[in-house]
Amino acid sequence: MYEDTVRSQTSKAILEEAHTGRTNMTEDEHWQRTIAILAGQVPELAENFLGRILIDPAYSESGLTMEDLRSSSEKSFGAMLHSLAKDGADVDRLEAIASELGAKRARQRVPLDGLVRAIRMDFAVLWQALSARSLNVNPELLVSRTELVWRIVDTFAARVQEAYLAEFEEQERADADLQHQYLAKLLASAEPSPSDMQRIIGALKVNAQADFLVAAISRDDSLTVQRRLNLRTRHGNPAFTSDQGHHTVVIMQRRESMRIDPTFEEKAVFDGIAAGVAPIVRGFKGVRIAVVAAREIMTDLPVGSTGVFRLEDRWESITRYRLTQVGCDPANLVFPYLRRCSDGERERLLTTASTFLDTGSLVETSALLGCHRNTIVNRLASFEKYTGLDLQKPRDAAAALLALGTVTSSRF
Repeated sequence: MYEDTVRSQTSKAILEEAHTGRTNMTEDEHWQRTIAILAGQVPELAENFLGRILIDPAYSESGLTMEDLRSSSEKSFGAMLHSLAKDGADVDRLEAIASELGAKRARQRVPLDGLVRAIRMDFAVLWQALSARSLNVNPELLVSRTELVWRIVDTFAARVQEAYLAEFEEQERADADLQHQYLAKLLASAEPSPSDMQRIIGALKVNAQADFLVAAISRDDSLTVQRRLNLRTRHGNPAFTSDQGHHTVVIMQRRESMRIDPTFEEKAVFDGIAAGVAPIVRGFKGVRIAVVAAREIMTDLPVGSTGVFRLEDRWESITRYRLTQVGCDPANLVFPYLRRCSDGERERLLTTASTFLDTGSLVETSALLGCHRNTIVNRLASFEKYTGLDLQKPRDAAAALLALGTVTSSRF
């Protein structure tokens, strides 16, 4: 190996100096001697590096073994010193080790910013060693080689990052393919068996007991949302998307389990677009039915809608539509019974009933319509006489609310 060779050369050079008394080396000879000495101190350089980098949580909490870190560090310093000895003319070994390190750290899920900090630490350790008093390096020589040292470390850093990103993207593609397969199983028409559900939970790496936010968006907005989710996922919050017909389903594991409404961070994922959000799911097993709810809410939205819409925003419209689909149009609870009224009376009763349902207050209704409170009471009594619905009773009020929602009397 290079280090063994330079150690031998260094020992020989030192013995020759001792016998000949030669001290008038050229700058290049002095530089080669310095690098050769440092090559014999690679283990010490690695220990210096480890002492610094293990303070960083990206490494101290990464689960990487000391053996792995020490071996990688020694290889890295050895390769950099080899290139420094060649004045940067030979970087093949440097780039090979950098590529190996970058790909390895990507597979080990070491954060890229932590890896970059570690590489910058290499320069600090190298420069400290080069400028050590024990080496007695001429300051002018160090200044003349500063650009070379930076260039070698930058070459190493660039290749590490390039290999890291390439491997990371490959891992992301593989993970995405696997996730899509398991999401397809989760959302298939046939409900997964308990054993299949456990495999899905394991493959998606979610907490089965956590709360989940499930939303449906237009497929046209899926790319925008996916980019936002990628940023969110880097902070340890699993999130997935799955195309379902005209919609893309979004599934996010939540950090705040006690909140019923979406957080500011969750709403930001859907900023500027329309999203139908199902009631918050407690436990991953509830995600399947939540997907149905989210798509129902999204389907119910008027064209051009923007914002986050929940069940409380769309329940009237969804209920009315679903009842109408099965031949139970809620309008039949009111309008056929008002045929006996004159057009003027029908209009007054409908206006009064709608206003009262909006306000829930006799006083506010009378103020809005410019009528005496007793007039409002009499009109509501007439409405009850014709339809049988007492709007001051919650059950009857709910039926009237659905009946009067978007229907006009012209249909009847």
